[in-house]
Amino acid sequence: MHRHKAFVEETLAVCIHANRFKHQRGIRVALGLVLFAGLTEAAVAAAVLSAWQPHEMVFTAERDHPWWEFPVRAEFKREGGTEALTVEGFWDGGRRWVVRTALPRPGVWFWRTESADSGLSGHSGRIEVVAPQTDQIQGNPNLRGQVRIASDGRHFEYADGMPLLLLADTLWAGNTARCGLATDGTGPFTEFLADRKAKGFTAVLMQLIHGYGDYPDGQAHRNEGGYAFSERDPAKLNPNYFQHLDRRMRVLWEHGFVAATPTMWWGKTKRGLFSPEDARRLSAYCAVRYGAFNALWCVSGEYQYVFKDCGWTHADLSALGAEMQRHNPWRRPLSIHPSGGTRWKFPHNVQSSRPFHEEPWLDHHWLQTGQSLDRMCNIVTRLAGNRALQPAVPVFCSEAFYEVATDPDSAYHARWQVWTAFLNGAAGYGYGVQGLWQFLDRSDPEGETGKLTDSRPVPWREAMQLPGSAQIGHARTLLTSLAWWKLEPRRDALRVDGKPKPLPTQTDVSPPQAGMIGGNTWVIYLPRGNANREIHIGAPLAPNPRGRWFDPRTGAFVGEASAITSGLVPSRPKPADEDWLLLIE
Repeated sequence: MHRHKAFVEETLAVCIHANRFKHQRGIRVALGLVLFAGLTEAAVAAAVLSAWQPHEMVFTAERDHPWWEFPVRAEFKREGGTEALTVEGFWDGGRRWVVRTALPRPGVWFWRTESADSGLSGHSGRIEVVAPQTDQIQGNPNLRGQVRIASDGRHFEYADGMPLLLLADTLWAGNTARCGLATDGTGPFTEFLADRKAKGFTAVLMQLIHGYGDYPDGQAHRNEGGYAFSERDPAKLNPNYFQHLDRRMRVLWEHGFVAATPTMWWGKTKRGLFSPEDARRLSAYCAVRYGAFNALWCVSGEYQYVFKDCGWTHADLSALGAEMQRHNPWRRPLSIHPSGGTRWKFPHNVQSSRPFHEEPWLDHHWLQTGQSLDRMCNIVTRLAGNRALQPAVPVFCSEAFYEVATDPDSAYHARWQVWTAFLNGAAGYGYGVQGLWQFLDRSDPEGETGKLTDSRPVPWREAMQLPGSAQIGHARTLLTSLAWWKLEPRRDALRVDGKPKPLPTQTDVSPPQAGMIGGNTWVIYLPRGNANREIHIGAPLAPNPRGRWFDPRTGAFVGEASAITSGLVPSRPKPADEDWLLLIE
């Protein structure tokens, strides 16, 4: 026995030496995981990883198990510390089972598997975890650690305490064949990510399973591995589909994006393909398979449709959320995404996740405000309603009016929504553009090309370059230069022509919006329609305040504001009839 132990320790030392780092996209990646068979313990593994780097270990079961069961789990413990993490393994086809982890702290971690299956039980090993370097963190903020809810209950932050300004773009169809990802890492998917990273986005909204209408409906809902299920049977999971989704999730992580992921739109299957039990099984499976990647989780997209199309109940959705939390060792934030419609019964007609606020599984809110210009005003009222709930939780304005090519003011409407969201207390904002979220492509003979005959959407490359996507990134430019996470909505302090300005309405979104940081920093957004109005700040200002005008179209300061006396907002720069930001410090 002692001879065997010495052999194992010697072998581990060789493994660690052999697994020294190579660099890939500025991130340290282990060269590989070495498995040893034929020892008293079924397998021994060694690797050197960066903290928070997703890492996989592969095992072979002695017998078959259903994909929705989790017959193996690995326990990780840090040497010399109290940290411990237990991670379940997921089925990956045949008798192949995978444990995917992301270890949170530098040091030496020992792990061991437990299972009633002799092929999965008794594997053990040692992993050396090192701290990422500063330049690596700058290239990939996911190396800061898991996204979590900050102690103030109002915003998100990384594990190292750095606040995350959540600015997401919508790519619901990111896991489809037409949004391709080649084995060398090139393709439309990475083309999209590179564009969005350059424009300042920090997150991507993407379904894990893309399916609208009857599922599967044509070829639109498959990826390179086929459909998520075989023969329209939720019991027949297709591992090839999820292997290609793995690649997308890994590339998202490597590019530094947080993934905001509804499992799918359960209710829009129309014929009730998925029972509540099917949904619980698949949601738990996705939670286990993708838990190591930095993400916000979502129980369902536009959840109200499950009442209309599937006969589900509020309790079914709550059970779904509870099931996801049972398989959430990293405590990924979890919410539910509402419809933008108005026809639902109370309390689900409030168009947010508010009906679930007191459910123990929900820890933040997603908010949809509606896909039309006359509903942009809902951003203000629905944010206020969600922020008024106690205890306080972050509110993510996850879906608003999408930019569309035929709207001559599309960039302005995109600017108005992002600034209004953050100045009214949103913890994050989700931008979207018609043609891109569907990833419409005329060259794809099996895609949703028929929708290109509509007068609104354009193919994805054209949609990706619509001006709003670049201009909303300027909100991140300004806000991240400030302690933006301390912003408090202060629209109430503004006076327009001597009177409190009413809320934005379906026909008038000109009322200014304001937020205050501490007691002496103001961020005021003046939409179009205020060129000839006299605007006052009806609250005390610090002595000798400095004002600067910020251009939301270019992302640059354009000069000092004239003297601010008695809280009077000075005249706007030219063109005065455009929207402007005033920063007062």
